[in-house]
Amino acid sequence: MKYLSKLFICSLLPLILLSAKGLKGANMSPICSDMDELFVQVPDTLSDEDIASIQLPEVRVYGTPHRPLTKTERYAYWRRVRDVKKVLPIAEELSAMIIETYEYVETFPTERERRAHLARVKKELVKEYTPRMKNLTLGQGLLLIKLVNRETGSTGYEIVKSIYGGFTATWYNTLAKLYGGNLDMKFDPEHVEDDAVTERIIYLWRNGLL
Repeated sequence: MKYLSKLFICSLLPLILLSAKGLKGANMSPICSDMDELFVQVPDTLSDEDIASIQLPEVRVYGTPHRPLTKTERYAYWRRVRDVKKVLPIAEELSAMIIETYEYVETFPTERERRAHLARVKKELVKEYTPRMKNLTLGQGLLLIKLVNRETGSTGYEIVKSIYGGFTATWYNTLAKLYGGNLDMKFDPEHVEDDAVTERIIYLWRNGLL
């Protein structure tokens, strides 16, 4: 995991910042809505022609499993809960940095000044995140790549390709695969059962149900 984490911190984090402009149009809103929000628009005085508008929060309905989870499945589930709680904050921090950095670098008048600022940010990021990345397991590192895709809408491969081109992106991805990684992984809870489990854990955790 040390080799994969170093690869990820040295390539993905700086490249996310450098490619922030290209990711401007990505959908950054989470899949789950905030259950605490309830919007009600009602006029002070109701008449026969008035219409009250009430926007209800999204409600998720989950079916009960057909059979109890085995001991191995329970262990895998709670391990995923642990991993999500550890990795999701990092992915969300990176997502926020993309927006903040993009908005700030746009205030610089020249490309040279923008590049200089991004170089400083890159140095700070590597210093701050390298110790945290080294403590991740292989599974947590792979989960982080997927959650970065969840938050930004772009894969690690697409981020590398947007800066260095397809050849370098392929080389980085091939190197990552040697250590069990894949920069081209996508987060797809609608079609991948494992991602659906992760999405449900995120939903439960954010709403204080886990």
